[in-house]
Amino acid sequence: MVRVFKYAVIRLAVFFVVWGACMLLGLGWIFSTIAAAVIALAAGYLFFNDLRTGAGSDVASAWEGRGKREQFKSEQADADAEDSYTEGRYFEPGSDAGPWEPKGK
Repeated sequence: MVRVFKYAVIRLAVFFVVWGACMLLGLGWIFSTIAAAVIALAAGYLFFNDLRTGAGSDVASAWEGRGKREQFKSEQADADAEDSYTEGRYFEPGSDAGPWEPKGK
């Protein structure tokens, strides 16, 4: 996620430099904002391609859960105990047993 932070900081820096230059030229805040956004987008896309693609892969990894930490042994033991407790106690749609019969009978 460091690449995401670096890419965001660079894009924000480019945005504010361009915005400040446009404001100093007296172009108005609306035009300055639009011009700075377009130029920051283009600069990030053209000049920081490696950082942009790395940040994108970091976000994709975090979104897919590949960046998650592994469960501790106690968490896994708790999950296993809960699963074994509820196994067969509740009706599961698609099973042969009716909702009034335990799964094991």
